Amino acid sequence: MTCFGQPEADSLFSRQEPLDIRLDISIRRMKDSVKDTAWVSDKLYYRNGSGSYDSIKIDLKGRGHFRLAECYFPPLWIKIKKNAAEGTAFDGNKKLKLVLPCNTTRGDNPSILREYLCYKLYEAISPYTFKTRLVNVDLTEKSGKKAKNFLVKGILLEDLEKTAKRLNAQAKEKLSVADENLEDTSVLRFYMFQMLISNTDWSVSAQHNAKLLLLKNDNYITLPYDFDMSGVVDAPYAFVALNGGEKLPIDNVKQRLYRGFCFPPGVTQYVRNEFIAKETALLAVTDQLKGELSDKEIRGIKKYLEEFFDILKNDFLFRTNVLEMCRSLN
Repeated sequence: MTCFGQPEADSLFSRQEPLDIRLDISIRRMKDSVKDTAWVSDKLYYRNGSGSYDSIKIDLKGRGHFRLAECYFPPLWIKIKKNAAEGTAFDGNKKLKLVLPCNTTRGDNPSILREYLCYKLYEAISPYTFKTRLVNVDLTEKSGKKAKNFLVKGILLEDLEKTAKRLNAQAKEKLSVADENLEDTSVLRFYMFQMLISNTDWSVSAQHNAKLLLLKNDNYITLPYDFDMSGVVDAPYAFVALNGGEKLPIDNVKQRLYRGFCFPPGVTQYVRNEFIAKETALLAVTDQLKGELSDKEIRGIKKYLEEFFDILKNDFLFRTNVLEMCRSLN
């Protein structure tokens, strides 16, 4: 648990152009490390401001569940000692998540880019977000005497403890808080965002793909992460999440389903209007991927997001798709 602290500058996440990094790892060892308490010592090479590469000592460990078991590349934890990070682009970051593509095919890079977009969309919706940065990863897999090289996209994700400190909050990872006890407008933004990107793979109370923070004003808020099962990402392996072991009433991840709880009409309408007012700004977020995705792909994502706003702006569609679908708090 973190204590309340003061916000601090962070050069790693204040710059948004992709960071070039290099890693030499054993995929098998990273996957096996999840079961161990020991971290694997390594080096991370990154391109500095002058265009050359610097290196920093790090410790690595595999993480995750589904992607760890089903994907070629495991998601990774990166741990950095304070004295190693000082004076580098990683200064102030003791721990980071690195999200990698699922498989070795180049077709998996768009999935990572689309997942990165989901983080940026939420930044335009809520002040309570994880900071992210896109990375170009030159990854060499070491396996015995053999080595394979991959050039992939990745996402560096701020650690929860760092996020909590930046937001003057406390991380509450081992606490279960019912949805009705969260700050109402904040959790409604969370619900609407999940519908916007068509994601059903989350649970606030179970902290599944959602982390809990206690703000200084004693309000609880939740932060979403891991969007690979969403319709916006539309990963090749994505499937509709189960609800307590039961299948949800949709056939694929591209079909939107509102899974939020019911709140008073005034609060719901307030957040609805807030999203409608941000439509232009949210659609413009997709332009951050120009040069990374094709213009055709970006147009397709915009059209998919516009379908969400069509629901919000139509009273009949909003009633049938949101108000009549919300889950009772009792």
